Amino acid sequence: MARKIRFIRAMGFFDAVMLGVGFIVGSGIYIMPVLAAQAAGAWSIAAWVVAGLYALLAGFCFAECAAIVPKTGGLYSYAHAALGDFWGFFAGYAFWFGYWLTIAVEQLALAWYLQFFIPGSENLRIAIACLAGFVFTFINYRGVKGGARMEDALTILKLLPLLLLVILGFFYFNSSNLLQPATSLPSGGIAFGFLSAVILALWAYQGAEIITVPEEEMKNARKIVPRAVLIASGSVIFIYVLVSIAVMGAVDWTKFTSSQAPLADIARALVGEPGGVILAVGGLISILGALNAVILASSRITFAMARDRLFPRFFNYLSPLHETPSRALWIHYFLALALTLVYRDFPTLAGVVVLFTIIPYLLSSVSALKLQKRFPNKGVLRSNKIPIVAIILSLGLAAYAISQNPLAFAGVMTFGLAFYALHRKTSRAPPRAPLAARKT
Repeated sequence: MARKIRFIRAMGFFDAVMLGVGFIVGSGIYIMPVLAAQAAGAWSIAAWVVAGLYALLAGFCFAECAAIVPKTGGLYSYAHAALGDFWGFFAGYAFWFGYWLTIAVEQLALAWYLQFFIPGSENLRIAIACLAGFVFTFINYRGVKGGARMEDALTILKLLPLLLLVILGFFYFNSSNLLQPATSLPSGGIAFGFLSAVILALWAYQGAEIITVPEEEMKNARKIVPRAVLIASGSVIFIYVLVSIAVMGAVDWTKFTSSQAPLADIARALVGEPGGVILAVGGLISILGALNAVILASSRITFAMARDRLFPRFFNYLSPLHETPSRALWIHYFLALALTLVYRDFPTLAGVVVLFTIIPYLLSSVSALKLQKRFPNKGVLRSNKIPIVAIILSLGLAAYAISQNPLAFAGVMTFGLAFYALHRKTSRAPPRAPLAARKT
């Protein structure tokens, strides 16, 4: 009798927290503080707080869902369990699209930060970034344990330079620097500038949901995943607000608006070349950690959808040798490779990723509300207020994000809905019943 191939439960609580922090603390915090300040000036600090509170509210919704539906697939699995096939597919498709796109964005961010060490040779920097994506894909193909250990090490290393920057920033702090006006204020005035800064900050904050994706590879997932989501989210909010205040208060940030490695250049301005090198290395490590994390997680989304027959069954495959979703891993890498080579506008792609992140965030908040009513004693929340507030904020942010990228949203979603209709029509078997409707 053939051995049934399953995921290996190789990840513990520490691995889960490091996966979350490692993905959240990626390219965003090393690039976005100056971009957000360009849009909103001193109001960008408030934008970091607002974006962080939204991320924390979403984190509570993820934790609620994770306690009730401890299955691989994360936000897709929650929407499928709570809302059924169509909305499950809609959430999963947006989630999947945003995640493989993030692989390309992190590769572009890596090329940006490499400019500190390799100025002027963009093609070489892009080649190095794509090679890094290949190496991490191979590591994760070889097994989740190797990917998790790599993430633990990268996450610890990436936090040390940020701590140094915060110390330097407050040592050289000058409150007058905070009063610099926005240099790229949108046509709608400061209100739209503030919203733009929130969206930019959300790129840096998005990521706690990654902890929920490989739940079937975690020990005692129902217990550790909710705790890990909240600890990772809360820790990063604290770090990010400190970094944004330190960066804006230590220097005249308007002098660094054209930099592709702004935090490294700010550190160099404060303490000379050694400071710049330390922050540049920290930025590279941070981006590498996020790249590794999203490569690990993205493949689990397509696997979960294919297992539920809402995605081509080709993706419902685990390598017999390594027990990893190898087909999805490599296809995602080559999709991201193609995009990295042909489209190199990092800020625009980051905005598109935020758009396709808010959609599953919205649906996971709705899912938390429904699952809470259906299973009142299984979750971690004792009130429906948090999911309701998260839904309202998600609707507002989604509307603004769509208004900034209407063609991308319309094109990607039209293709997805057409694919869903065609897949349902041609599939040999109906989708599996949502988790909440079958025995667990």
